[in-house]
Amino acid sequence: MRQIKLFLPFVLILFTAGCTKTQDVCLVGNIHITKDDVSMRAKVSEIFYPGSGKEYVGLAQLIKGYLSEEILRSLGYNVDEAELEGEAGRIDANTKAPDTLKKIKDIYGRDRKGYIKTFVRVVYAERFLYNEAFLKSGEIHKEQYQKADEFLKASIKSPGKFKNIAATMGIDSQRLRLSLKDGIVNIEEDRAGRRDSAEAQGIEQAKRLIDAISTIKPGEVYPEVIEWREGYQVIRYIKKAGEDYIIESSGVQKMDYDKWFWERASLIKAHIYDERLKDELLREVSWAKGLNLK
Repeated sequence: MRQIKLFLPFVLILFTAGCTKTQDVCLVGNIHITKDDVSMRAKVSEIFYPGSGKEYVGLAQLIKGYLSEEILRSLGYNVDEAELEGEAGRIDANTKAPDTLKKIKDIYGRDRKGYIKTFVRVVYAERFLYNEAFLKSGEIHKEQYQKADEFLKASIKSPGKFKNIAATMGIDSQRLRLSLKDGIVNIEEDRAGRRDSAEAQGIEQAKRLIDAISTIKPGEVYPEVIEWREGYQVIRYIKKAGEDYIIESSGVQKMDYDKWFWERASLIKAHIYDERLKDELLREVSWAKGLNLK
């Protein structure tokens, strides 16, 4: 019995020592982050940004990714194993940096679960939240759309006052040249020699706008708000100039993503158990002060 009593604490010490590597260092909503997770993610960061492979950097990237996932769930989106495996396939098929992806996979070796949890899961949550849930939501950008629509209705009534109405409403306006050869050209910047590049830019966008004004007469305002990836546009057809088209254009940007993200993220509780990592994160990462820490 004496030997058993001495042996039991030894077993417990071995068991505890074996668990310290994978113990939780942070909880984001209902998502647990372990020491292994942080270590792996820090190594991934080092590949992208040499010199950045520090623990607090790995933790910061995981927290930001998991906040994105928790926000997705709060909006009613499902994030499950099938979605994440699909994202892994998308990354494999669409990567423009296969050598970098190979280096990342080499970090994990046969640890598929770790690869999914600390790389694929973060990529998926941040990509889907911004590109799908945020940018495509009419509800999130309702106020910005309504402002564009209000401007549209006012300018249809007085198309000759397009620029003045825009200024009154605090909306920027500019004259653009639409060309199937040169794309979209800001006329004032072009005259002043301030164009960023002589290369054609926005040819597909120019084609879309040319198709829109083909349904109206010079001097008229296109009767719909045009939605782009990151904003809303109202245009007035001025005239045709050779093969090109001259328009007046005003736009309203969609809601600022960072502002929206942190409004939602501030509702999600987080707990960092490792005080050293917590202090380092708060000291080195500016946005960390916005976390809802328990």
